[in-house]
Amino acid sequence: MDKKFGFGVIGTGNIAKFHAHCIDKIPNAKLLGVLSKTESRARQVAKDFNAPVFWEIEKLLSQSEIDIVCVCNESGLHGPTISKIANAGKNVLCEKPLETSVKKIDEIADRVKSSGIQLGCVFQNRENPEYKKLKNYVISGSLGKILLCQTSINWYRPPSYYEDSWRGTLSMDGGAALINQGIHTIDLTLDLMGEVDQLSGFMDTLHHQIEGEDVAVAALKFKSGALGTLSAGTALFPGEPESISIYGTLGNIVFSGGKIISSTVESIQQALYAKVDDPGSGASDPMAISDQFHIAAIEDFMDAVQHHRAPTVNIDQAKKSVELINAIYKSKGNKVSLNLKNTDGKF
Repeated sequence: MDKKFGFGVIGTGNIAKFHAHCIDKIPNAKLLGVLSKTESRARQVAKDFNAPVFWEIEKLLSQSEIDIVCVCNESGLHGPTISKIANAGKNVLCEKPLETSVKKIDEIADRVKSSGIQLGCVFQNRENPEYKKLKNYVISGSLGKILLCQTSINWYRPPSYYEDSWRGTLSMDGGAALINQGIHTIDLTLDLMGEVDQLSGFMDTLHHQIEGEDVAVAALKFKSGALGTLSAGTALFPGEPESISIYGTLGNIVFSGGKIISSTVESIQQALYAKVDDPGSGASDPMAISDQFHIAAIEDFMDAVQHHRAPTVNIDQAKKSVELINAIYKSKGNKVSLNLKNTDGKF
């Protein structure tokens, strides 16, 4: 990649600083501005990354050398923020979820299409080489016909994680354990298994003092005919690595904490004897993750902008996990079809 890209970052929270850190490590990327609403965080970001801080988004977007803006503010503000960035003609790389509902994502799609900019969404775990191996095993037929997928994101967050925060609120987070923490692994599940046809789910708030769910379960029927289960939570002390277990007619494979840990298919199990680095899991610490996958996701988007191609996770891809999560929220134990033409459009 020979083109140099100027970046802006919206937000100065943990994930915004993580984006700034990753941009700083990419040779052809330069951080040219950060939008903040917190003075103490602004001072720290300016010090750590030697980047100017802006208090008004219009002033940040007026910087002509900024090509890409990373949206890292509250999930429920992604739509309005992206609209302003699109109006300024800047490309958008948005943290997950793209927005809190399918309806809002469709509105983003309309705005992006009319502006002609590029938009990508950060689901960095797709860049994990171990995940790519897992996907290859599944699509190559190594497991035979896929029958069952069991997904769990049984994590823990202390009460302090939610105190004086937008996290866990319906207006800004759109929910909690599923749409904030669980969405990354749900995205991988859908990428592996294809779309869900029907589901039935339950969610509840059993421990934390929040509006959104801290425990959720669902039974899934994929369009392929395979079945699935999903569990997620942020109240499940002390938290365990997220996992996807896939069962086929020739054997199974277990992907946990970002790596393949076992398989009953002999050829796959033999390959596991090679040493694999631990990419980290956010089971009990949201920042206990490697930066290599975020860097790869940012570089993929830079390449997509330069070569006028779709990024790995475009709007359509980013919408799938939100569609599934919205359907679980709607279910309350009842069967829900994910054919959007048969819904009330409030997803």
